[in-house]
Amino acid sequence: MAKMEIVEKKTSELKAYENNPRANNDAIEPVMRSIEQFGFRVPIIIDRENVIVAGHTRLKAAKRLKLKTVPCLVADDLTEDQIKAYRLVDNKCSQYASWLDDLLKQEITSVTINLSHWDFPNLSDVPTLPDTPDVPKEIKYVQKWGIVVDFLEEKAAKEAFDLINGLGFDARIVSV
Repeated sequence: MAKMEIVEKKTSELKAYENNPRANNDAIEPVMRSIEQFGFRVPIIIDRENVIVAGHTRLKAAKRLKLKTVPCLVADDLTEDQIKAYRLVDNKCSQYASWLDDLLKQEITSVTINLSHWDFPNLSDVPTLPDTPDVPKEIKYVQKWGIVVDFLEEKAAKEAFDLINGLGFDARIVSV
């Protein structure tokens, strides 16, 4: 197995594969949001000449975000035929997976980050809190239970209650 070393490359040095069979423009915005939220976590795979093997969408997102460099893996241990095949296989593999609805709902309800940008199944019709400075960080949107507010002080809880109701949500104080 080849040693994998991540190298930083200038976005201007990377070249799209001219025969890339994937139409990925609709994925650029969600990938941009992912990079903004979590950082650049999956390197772009390139060949010896800086041509993209896997990661065309990540490069487009990085350029829109005006990133000067991105992490890359150089696939210099693969033949040209292997590189062409890997381009296809890498994109195809995700199509074999599906969501386990019960576990997906469990995971979605356990996070406090707004996931509506990524069109998860069962999330499209769920209202979300606006991203405004008026919404305190203690207010968390959770799909299963709605909005959960965790305050220790009664005054802060009542202020959050008024804010949530003012945004058009049906808020109830369960305990203070």
